[in-house]
Amino acid sequence: MSDTMLLSAYGLSKHYGAHHALDGADLDLRAGEVHALVGSNGAGKSTLVKILTGAVGPDAGTLTLAGMPVPFGDPKAALDAGIACIYQEANLVPALSVLDNIVLGRHPTRRFGLLDRSAQRQAVRELLARHDLRLDLDAPVQTLPTVQQKEVEIAKALSLNARVILMDEPTAWLAHAEVEKLFHSIRQLRAQGVAVLYISHILDEIFAIADRVTVIRDGKVRLMAPIAATSKAALVEAMLGRELAVEVGTAHRQMPQSAAGAVALECHGLSKAGLFQDMALQVHQGEIVCITGLVGAKRSEFVRALFGAEPADQGEILIHGRRVSLREPAAAIRHGIGFVPEDRRRDGLFMGLPIGANLVLAYLPLVTRAGLLVRRLTRALGRRQVEDLGIVPARLDLPARALSGGNQQKVLLGRWLAGGARILILDEPTVGVDVGAKADIYQLLRRLASAGAAILIVSSDMEEVLAIADRVIVMAQGRVSRTFTGHEVTQGAILSAASGEVAQ
Repeated sequence: MSDTMLLSAYGLSKHYGAHHALDGADLDLRAGEVHALVGSNGAGKSTLVKILTGAVGPDAGTLTLAGMPVPFGDPKAALDAGIACIYQEANLVPALSVLDNIVLGRHPTRRFGLLDRSAQRQAVRELLARHDLRLDLDAPVQTLPTVQQKEVEIAKALSLNARVILMDEPTAWLAHAEVEKLFHSIRQLRAQGVAVLYISHILDEIFAIADRVTVIRDGKVRLMAPIAATSKAALVEAMLGRELAVEVGTAHRQMPQSAAGAVALECHGLSKAGLFQDMALQVHQGEIVCITGLVGAKRSEFVRALFGAEPADQGEILIHGRRVSLREPAAAIRHGIGFVPEDRRRDGLFMGLPIGANLVLAYLPLVTRAGLLVRRLTRALGRRQVEDLGIVPARLDLPARALSGGNQQKVLLGRWLAGGARILILDEPTVGVDVGAKADIYQLLRRLASAGAAILIVSSDMEEVLAIADRVIVMAQGRVSRTFTGHEVTQGAILSAASGEVAQ
């Protein structure tokens, strides 16, 4: 990391009415540095990124790059100055090739405006070689794995001569091996003198990749330090203003099986060709059961079958002791089952619709009369969920895409709670949310379980499994490998079962 200060933001403030999104925030990046930016949902990270990229102008403050002022509120000026951003969701044209995406809008031409494909290809090849990026230039972007799409976006930023690259939650949808591949690319950027602002809620990643870290809370910078001079506990305390125990309370996890209520959801011999075989499961009222295992264990496929999204080929499902046929999600909903999918953007929320509409979509009969939507009922139902779940901002008219990841997840949970679902299935419920939102979701799930809900969670987050589960089911090769309860629930036992042979 160089001592050369590349980007300097000083005294940035942004108010939206009475809300102080940013309040005198400072940030600096050095050449060849990976600088992490962390904070809870609503802390001001997104506003800071929007100011740095020219999407919005601040009410006060200054921004310079290599000592030269950067105009506010002008995205093109920010790009021209050398500031680029890679967002959590890909900003690429899926049907176009890697090559065309990298040079989109800046194709080299010959006489009469004809494209110079040879010069284009040669320039991009040299760019990729300089930064050790290995991409098939002719592959359509939509055929690439997510991590390679991120690399395409990195190459696109570098082709714009970016000296500062902002990465907003870049690993949200990546598997562990893909994260390591992306980290290799980031280290290459650092070696080339590029400054990377790495925005993430995953503290392990921060300590693995960052040189320095800045913590923002309530629009103010609360901590800026070399990563070697801080700790996870210090970051969490700076983010939340209080210490947060990893397990968010362990008493519930130690609940003896005899204290659980009646069986709410169960299955026997559930199988689907090529995916999972002979699955048996029980979830009691008042119990939180976690299914975990390695990638490829077919956990998500199994719970989707329980919700009727991908029905099983054989076996039986029982709700409160009665055998039911769940061949479609509508049938599961009628039986009081709610489902939060792993990819909330693709499979859960209607991102362009208002929060209020997203909250009531699963139970339209509750808010319609003679087939017509009754706004008074819609608003009442929506307001109750917004208040009960602490969704921020508490505005039913905002589109779901305007919310942070944690608040989007609360909207999905609220959708099922609005209709009184008492069996909840959640697939990776805290992916893409920060540590504060995780705590909120854990507390909400505990509260629901205490009120008698039956909760089934799929999770790859070991800390999450240890923190919240009353019982842990480990899947391997599409089957149940082991089941653990109470004090049997340890990280070593779970990892051993996940990587070992399936119990016969």
